[in-house]
Amino acid sequence: MKKFIIALILISSVYNFAQTSSIKGKVITDKNEILEGANVIVAGTPFGAASMRDGSFEIKNIPYGEYTLEVSMIGYAKKNLSVSFDTATKPFIIVLTEEAIQTEQIIVSASKYEQKVQDLTVSTVIISSDFISRNNFLTFDDMLRKVPGVQMNLEQPSIRGSSGYSKGTGARVLVAVNGIPIYSGDTGDIVWELIPTADIERVEIIKGPASSLYGSSAIGGVINILTRSNVKNSITHFRSYYGLYDKPSYDIWKWNDDTRNFYGLEITHSGSSEKLGYTFSFKKFDNISYRQNDYAKRYLGYMKLNYDINLQDRITFFADYLNMNRGNFLYWGDSRKYALVDTASHDQNGIGNTVGSNRFLAGLIYHHHFNKDFYAELKSSFYYTKFEGRGIELTTSTANLFRNELLTNYILSNNVVLTSGIEASYSKISSNIFQSPKFFGAGVYSQIEFKGITNLIAIIGLRYDYMKLDSLNNANALTPKLGFNYKAGKDFILRASFGTGFRAPTPSEVFNTTTVTGGLKIIGNTKLTAETSMSFEVGCNYQPDKYFSLDLSAYLTSYNDYIEANLTKNAEIQFLNVPKAKIEGIEIGSNFYLVPDLVSVNLGYNFMWARNLSDDKFLKYRPQHSFNSQVRITPFPFDIGIDFRYMSRIDEIDDLITQPPIALVRDGEKRVPIYVTDLSFGYNLLIESVPAKIYLNAKNIFNYNYVEFIGNLAPIRNYSVSLELFF
Repeated sequence: MKKFIIALILISSVYNFAQTSSIKGKVITDKNEILEGANVIVAGTPFGAASMRDGSFEIKNIPYGEYTLEVSMIGYAKKNLSVSFDTATKPFIIVLTEEAIQTEQIIVSASKYEQKVQDLTVSTVIISSDFISRNNFLTFDDMLRKVPGVQMNLEQPSIRGSSGYSKGTGARVLVAVNGIPIYSGDTGDIVWELIPTADIERVEIIKGPASSLYGSSAIGGVINILTRSNVKNSITHFRSYYGLYDKPSYDIWKWNDDTRNFYGLEITHSGSSEKLGYTFSFKKFDNISYRQNDYAKRYLGYMKLNYDINLQDRITFFADYLNMNRGNFLYWGDSRKYALVDTASHDQNGIGNTVGSNRFLAGLIYHHHFNKDFYAELKSSFYYTKFEGRGIELTTSTANLFRNELLTNYILSNNVVLTSGIEASYSKISSNIFQSPKFFGAGVYSQIEFKGITNLIAIIGLRYDYMKLDSLNNANALTPKLGFNYKAGKDFILRASFGTGFRAPTPSEVFNTTTVTGGLKIIGNTKLTAETSMSFEVGCNYQPDKYFSLDLSAYLTSYNDYIEANLTKNAEIQFLNVPKAKIEGIEIGSNFYLVPDLVSVNLGYNFMWARNLSDDKFLKYRPQHSFNSQVRITPFPFDIGIDFRYMSRIDEIDDLITQPPIALVRDGEKRVPIYVTDLSFGYNLLIESVPAKIYLNAKNIFNYNYVEFIGNLAPIRNYSVSLELFF
């Protein structure tokens, strides 16, 4: 009997040891999005599975025990997960994060159809949504300051020196959401707060003139914001942040005992129901500011609907509404009162001046596939803007901008792609600043991509634009483009491009008739003509694997009739045409891992030589040297970032503003090179199976004092904490 019992125990032990079952789980992103096709492998064994359409996976017939699961998917960082597997094990939730450095990225904006970044003929930068969220940027333009070759003069973007500074009178970089431009109908400026950051999938930045496809406003480049496609499961994204400004560097700079802070709250819900995908978002974001009368209180509502009518047809509709009320800090009292509004000599720049605005943007995109080789898109948009400047005088402007574009892409053969389109826009303005002009513009374009020669991609394009601004003579231009991409080896790509640019003056540059805040009178110039440019770029890219890439480029752009603000001795600003200007430079960028899949580095350097050839001076508000570096350390669940930004001292400014007889801005000549270091610390976690992120950010950690524009001290050291939940 004793031997029989021992035998039963041994048989039972062997049976229990050999018991098998299934390892089950679900693979999602750190934003709670389902991942289909992720590979889940049991390390050291032949067992594994791929995640299904709902993100679930099951690995069958696995004996109970301790294992390591290797989880991978293209575009996401590989993850190893130690698991203890027995009868009581619940399904595993596996969270993957985007790779810091990705290969085989897709871009749609450069040639208005999908193609790989490696196939482009122009310099392009891709920014992921993850980069935006972990740095807690208060507005979208803060992110652009970290992009090599991109400069922000307060709110105005400049790519490779294409723009100087002309407050509220248009930009030379076209900013678009899903390919629909978001410049206003009166001033042509960009309101960054209107961009729905919670719905961003990626940002594509094209460096250099893109007028051959995008028209007038793209003479300096394109920033295209792509929103997310339909999510497979219902997701609610909650984000909130709170931050504080530190004390100023000197006691004499302290102007208020109150704690200066900034905070925001945003909730976004996305989902899909059969053929319909939807996103709704509400955001409130306030900034009390470190400067007097520089507050901003903003509310943003956003919605997007995607409807798949059938396999050939789909519709996307999105709409933004922004209400904003802010103070109007134009420049400091003097360098000893950097945060105080100058009220001594110019009452209209005093405390209490505010700007209120309401903006509504709606876009409709209808996509139709005629067959597998031919499709068309109709893009229609309406942009309503109204602002009021409340000071001694009430300045107001209301603009209605209508825009339509018909885009077609036709694959003629395996080697030839034809992209063509026609667009038209109309703007009607009612204002006591710019009179009340009307604006009409139209353009037609076509571009052919040819791949008939081994390893060579050639692009040739041409666009014609016609523009009519009220009573002025019409402006028109032909803008050709030529580009080459040659794969000299498996890892080495050469590229070259030639293009021309065109930009018509905006209503605010031509018809301005008011005294603006700060005592400067802007006078119109009905003789202002359109500016044109001619640009060349050569470059190369070396990327042997996903752990290293190097990109080099040299560029040259010549301008004719360049439009620039000119300050007279009578303290009047008038926009004039500079006959000749030239910008040339080199840019170097590199992405690599110091430690594979753990420590990534992004470096970028830009040297620029920008000259006004008429007086042989440097163009105003352009730095010669700029450098950006970003180090990211990602031992899951931690995410640590160290960002550094350098910009050399600006050579030329509007000297008359700071010198007699005007001397409008006291100590306005004080400016230094820019050295700014930011830190971020993130932690990813699951709260009852709900992905969550906590980020701590310290901006300008050394409290370095600098200006981006005359008499405007840039943000001092500040700290913030943000929380994101995806459920």
